[in-house]
Amino acid sequence: MKTKYIWLLLSGCLISMAFTACYKDRGNYDYHDINQVDSIGGIVKNYTVLYGDSIRITPTVLATQESGDTARYTYRWEALIDGLSRMPGESPNVLISSSRDLAIAIKLRPSSYDCFFRIKDKQTGVEWFKRFKLTVQSAVYQGWVALCDVNGFARLDMVARLGEEDRLITDLMSFVNGGLPVRHQPKQLVFAYRSTNINPFYLRTGDGLERIDGDNFTWKSTYGIRYEMLVPVGTDFAPDYFFNSPALAGVDYVLAGNRVFHRNAMMGASAFGSPVNYVDEEKAAFRPAPFVASGYGGALLYDQDRQRFVFHDPMFGTKCNSLRDGTLFSYNTGRDMVYMAYTNYNRGDVYAILKDKAGKYYTYCINVSYSGVKQSYYTEMINAPELDKATAFAVSNQLGYVFYAAGGRVYEYDVFTNKAVLMADLGGERVSVLKCPLFSSYGKDFYTNLTNSLVVGSYDPARPDAGNGSIRVYSIPARNEPLQLTWSYGGLGKIVDLAYRER
Repeated sequence: MKTKYIWLLLSGCLISMAFTACYKDRGNYDYHDINQVDSIGGIVKNYTVLYGDSIRITPTVLATQESGDTARYTYRWEALIDGLSRMPGESPNVLISSSRDLAIAIKLRPSSYDCFFRIKDKQTGVEWFKRFKLTVQSAVYQGWVALCDVNGFARLDMVARLGEEDRLITDLMSFVNGGLPVRHQPKQLVFAYRSTNINPFYLRTGDGLERIDGDNFTWKSTYGIRYEMLVPVGTDFAPDYFFNSPALAGVDYVLAGNRVFHRNAMMGASAFGSPVNYVDEEKAAFRPAPFVASGYGGALLYDQDRQRFVFHDPMFGTKCNSLRDGTLFSYNTGRDMVYMAYTNYNRGDVYAILKDKAGKYYTYCINVSYSGVKQSYYTEMINAPELDKATAFAVSNQLGYVFYAAGGRVYEYDVFTNKAVLMADLGGERVSVLKCPLFSSYGKDFYTNLTNSLVVGSYDPARPDAGNGSIRVYSIPARNEPLQLTWSYGGLGKIVDLAYRER
């Protein structure tokens, strides 16, 4: 009996569901289109503005229910700061303005921003947006910085790149009121790129080694290198060489007399530790040549006492290691080092130029990569006019040519054909700097092109030191064809060294 009632109940439910499914909805619904923004115009893809300058953008909004009622919408202009550029405690999203038209003095710190113009319909709650790029620069945001010798005094000049235009700033530290005291005997300038937003310059003069803030070019009395040393050094501590690795951001070396100090910021080291210029189990420290060639796989140094190449692991090495001889040459050369640099050629060849007691020159090519240290090439440098008078060297990152300068002449030496070609003759000028620079920002077209170029710094001794310097950038064709001048700027001081403030 109970089963019969259950079946009757189930049958009733099924019949009710069937009638419900067949029921015709007689409700009265009024469907209509809501307002839509079809397009937002008047906003270009990229804007560049100096910090503190005004920017004006007047967007045009085309809506399907256009009534001219701008009060119908709310507006937001926002700047998004990516994680790599964000400072500690800084909000990732900054509201620039809530007006329909943007007309405001930009107070965002110098950097690149992804920006959005957002428009929201108050009646429907629907929002639309337009995206664009905003680059905020300071007057010293990016460009070539030249260390100049003006009558024995150090002076920094800058060719600042502002969008697509260049501007010369002489005596940069006075221009920004940076606070740097008078310095004598300028020697070296290095831009030390970091993976953080703290990217300083290091200035070496007869008064010592010190850093300068790379964003606003300010100096403090605590910026002397001795404040970055874990081992005690005196106030007269004056290193002979400073090196920063473009390949490994945060890897630095300081060479001072018979000591080599090293730090790796990537491993948490904010200061230089104990000297690392000891080889294997040897008790005595070696006297280093003033060069370091550091790539992705490690660093090469040169022991001047025993005239040999040695290897240092910049990640974990507390000392150096000797190298086992290869099939091309012995790492114990018995020769004096003239020049050494890491290059992008052949994915990490180190080029070293050495000189023997007879006055002959040799090129050693050693590949340093994650797979180890390998010998790439070796040759005596013959058919090289004025090589004994060379005062500056560089190596093409793309083609492996060696460049050297003697007086106002620049030669290109092909180590594979043993032939030198005169590539530039600057007449009465003197070439003081040759660079084929490497950048941590490699991959961006501008820096890629510059990495594959030759940069020449020169001065005219017939003119006053305050304005006799010039920078020239040449593209390097293959097959020993003539260099092509792509950019130049004059009016700088007497150039001693060059560094590029990259972004």
